[in-house]
Amino acid sequence: MKKLLFIIPAFLFSMFGFSQGIAFENGTWKEVLEKAQQKNKPIFVEFYTTGSDSCKMMSIQIFPLESVGRVYNENYICYQIDAEKGEGAEMAKKYGLTSFPTYIFFNVDGTPFCASAKAMSAANFIGVSDKALQIMYDSKPMDAYEKEYAEKKDDPGFLRHYINKRSSIGLSNAFLFDKYLKLIPEEERTSLTVIRLYKDEGQFLRVNSVAFENLQKNGPKINETLGTVNFLLYTAIKNSISDAAETKDEQLLTTAMLACDQLPMQDLPMQKDELYMMYYERTGEADNYLKYATNYCKDYLMKISDATIEEKNKASVQNIEQMINSGAIPLKDSTFINKMKNQAAHSESNKIGNELDRLSLEAFDKTSDKKILKNALKWSERSMEILPDNTQFMDTYAKLLYKLGKNKDAIAKEEEALEKTPKEDILRNRIEETLFKMKAGEKIWKD
Repeated sequence: MKKLLFIIPAFLFSMFGFSQGIAFENGTWKEVLEKAQQKNKPIFVEFYTTGSDSCKMMSIQIFPLESVGRVYNENYICYQIDAEKGEGAEMAKKYGLTSFPTYIFFNVDGTPFCASAKAMSAANFIGVSDKALQIMYDSKPMDAYEKEYAEKKDDPGFLRHYINKRSSIGLSNAFLFDKYLKLIPEEERTSLTVIRLYKDEGQFLRVNSVAFENLQKNGPKINETLGTVNFLLYTAIKNSISDAAETKDEQLLTTAMLACDQLPMQDLPMQKDELYMMYYERTGEADNYLKYATNYCKDYLMKISDATIEEKNKASVQNIEQMINSGAIPLKDSTFINKMKNQAAHSESNKIGNELDRLSLEAFDKTSDKKILKNALKWSERSMEILPDNTQFMDTYAKLLYKLGKNKDAIAKEEEALEKTPKEDILRNRIEETLFKMKAGEKIWKD
């Protein structure tokens, strides 16, 4: 299902108008809070990212359902916010969110009281609401648990309840989870209680933790029930690399990458070179970033054949057709369906072509090293082979030619890009400006 969902076009979500599903509010967080206070209703918030397959799955298959809409619309003011933009990014950082979608329930004064995460079935998602409502009316407040902790911090039973309470309001329990694992016997470290804790706390895992070591040691046994052990291990690795980048901790980076080496390559959502790129982009080390970007292109992207891309394009169309036939995607007019299939027919081409173009442009922006720029020119050429009529790719190619001193060829390619760019396309103004500077012999990159 995950593979099937990956290819759903982004436009799909804006075109579905399910009146019977969850009715999400528009406007700012402040406006939502004001409405919640007026209605005296708690708030349900989905934190999403545009590139998340799980977020797409929930938007397509779960949120539009009448059974789900009935529960959430009756009990909450419902709101969605992009965790990568504006106040959504600020709130995601405030609550330490690293996995999406994440759902947080807020009281009318804006204080969180329950949280959950990840894609799930409609029944489980309704269960999340039931849990939130139960917690909202819980008579034992957090400060009571915090006072008890001083006396019962070595009591596994108390810790389990304390962790559940903290999880319900979106707080991380990494330290407490580790403490709990240390207190219980070895044979209990694969119990259903521990597995439930991994479900709740998995998004916060780090490599230097007892929870991570326990997953490594008891992975096969835990996976029989959990089924996502390698994904949780990968999550811990990625979280640790993010932590390492914050403090430029090369030792933590090394530890995380050594842990990555122990995972099957087919279970990695990102290539190892991409993980290094993530670290060095965040630390601002352009030379190291480009070193791994070069490896990523050479060893992976540039080796993907036309046949492989076309095979995945066809699979994407087949998956769309299967979803239409199964009723997962309700039928609209023929124009809508054809547009969906056309998007699917180029999904892998767009994915690989855009990644090559992005890294080509990164090289243009970050270096004047001619060897790297020549490599980037090859990546750009490959992107245009995959999508020959993409004027954005032509623009990138022309810029690289210009920075390499091939002004005549650069101007010719930029003129071609301009000719093929529709007048209403916002890219056209940028191409015209670049072309003007090229003809004037001006520099088109930042120092």
